[in-house]
Amino acid sequence: MRPRHASSVVFAAVFAALVVPAAFAASPVAVVFGTSWDPPANSLQNIVNARYGAGRINVLTDYIGKDPGEIDPWFWVGDNFSALLVREVAGNASRNILGWYIEPETLAPPVLDRVGDGVVFDGPANDGSVAFVTFDRPARKFGFYLNPNGTLGAQNAPEPEVFFTNRFYNDKGPDGSGALHAPFDGDVQALVYDVSAWTAPNTWLVCFEDLDSGAQPGPCCGTTDNDFNDFVFEVHALGTTESRVVSMGRLKALYRR
Repeated sequence: MRPRHASSVVFAAVFAALVVPAAFAASPVAVVFGTSWDPPANSLQNIVNARYGAGRINVLTDYIGKDPGEIDPWFWVGDNFSALLVREVAGNASRNILGWYIEPETLAPPVLDRVGDGVVFDGPANDGSVAFVTFDRPARKFGFYLNPNGTLGAQNAPEPEVFFTNRFYNDKGPDGSGALHAPFDGDVQALVYDVSAWTAPNTWLVCFEDLDSGAQPGPCCGTTDNDFNDFVFEVHALGTTESRVVSMGRLKALYRR
């Protein structure tokens, strides 16, 4: 017989997934990668290989949203998360700020006012730093943002612009006047990979590009390199699931056995 506590945890997790507004599955999300301005040893693929083993993750094809029917935009759900800073390669590493935000109920980007958001890692954080965040209630729907170069702003990202894991909150193109390449409905600034198989359940690798990815990638250092290795961290939290219509009676029946 399954312990009552374990059943309660599973039931709560499933119920939370049902009551949280679902993301939608979109067509495959195209990501335009460039040639990194960093040494080959610092490429995203080499960072991933060093942590999870060579041949396990292809950074060009295994990100969430690459295949039809996958969630776009991705988000997390729960009352807490932990984060591990894996690698920060960015030239502005000493000033980059990584934060979390609660997904708003509207389609408008979240207002970062330290009410429904907060800092996870600030500029001085080093590789291997760990952070824990607990929210004020369960079933919170949340994502992450990167403030490139902190309060000084960055190329094509003047203050107070930040980059969100939810690409629909990012501008279209380098200055918001229109995308220069696919996808045309919101710049991809962060790639998310499911790394649970090589770490622990419900673990995700998030990889930010700290320059505006809506520009055309080019040689150093005029536009962007779109190498997505600038701020790489792991998140341990429940991920979203595709929307399914399940009656409460059917849900309860699953736990009568």
